[in-house]
Amino acid sequence: MENRALTLMGVIGILLGMLCLIVMAARGGVPIPPEGDLLKPATFDIAVGIYLITLALLLPSAGFSDGGRKRWVASNVGLFAYAFGIENIQIFRGLDPRFSRAAGPIDQILGGVFFLAALGTLVMFVIMTTKFFRRDRADRDSLVLLAIRYGSVAALGAFGAGIWMSLIQGRLTGESGNILPLHALGFHGLQAVPLVALLLVWSAADQRESRQWVHLTGIAWLIACAAVALQTVAGRSIFDVSPAILVTAFVLTVWTAIALYAFWRWARVPIPPGSPGISRTPT
Repeated sequence: MENRALTLMGVIGILLGMLCLIVMAARGGVPIPPEGDLLKPATFDIAVGIYLITLALLLPSAGFSDGGRKRWVASNVGLFAYAFGIENIQIFRGLDPRFSRAAGPIDQILGGVFFLAALGTLVMFVIMTTKFFRRDRADRDSLVLLAIRYGSVAALGAFGAGIWMSLIQGRLTGESGNILPLHALGFHGLQAVPLVALLLVWSAADQRESRQWVHLTGIAWLIACAAVALQTVAGRSIFDVSPAILVTAFVLTVWTAIALYAFWRWARVPIPPGSPGISRTPT
């Protein structure tokens, strides 16, 4: 990994999330009065931690200049340090860090700054994403680059879902809709689609065939995001059976089948003598 700061922030997030889960278990799931639901920072911290580690893995391929990379990393570290701080401190004080109905004026201002920090993280992600879509990249035919592009589009949708939650001051919409699954599904596109591409690359599969699989994988994930978005906009839970949910189940099954196929191709590549057993080199 090229950047330890992002990785460290990601690990801190995951550890904070685990701490919140431990405290929640010790309290028997009882919230910290009046609004301190420990499940919220637990899911936030772990999800953001995984996101930051993903950014650390993508960063070396983005094509930043040395100065640009340092400024970009420093901005992200500052934004997410504030996010982790306000999310966890406020919850342990018994306040909702974003949509509190019990907070005083100062805490409400801090919540507003939290929203601005979220917008800042969106700006930082867009800056990175534009670099992956440049046409003059030397690796423009790379399978992994193609997968990153699909994942980036899905993640931009996730940011949109996050802004939606901020505007309505909550994650619930309509009769039983919940924006959070859409938010999570979009961000996981950054791992789900590139993972398939990496397995195909490591398996030395045919370039043309592999490109078709990556396109199919990316399209399937984007369709799943769009279908869940339709269900959510309609104000319905993702557990309510509907055409949108049936489409989601189908395309995620397609993604699973392709991922298993890519893993099977990779697993069939012989391990060279003396290899530690994780990295497989095609023969």
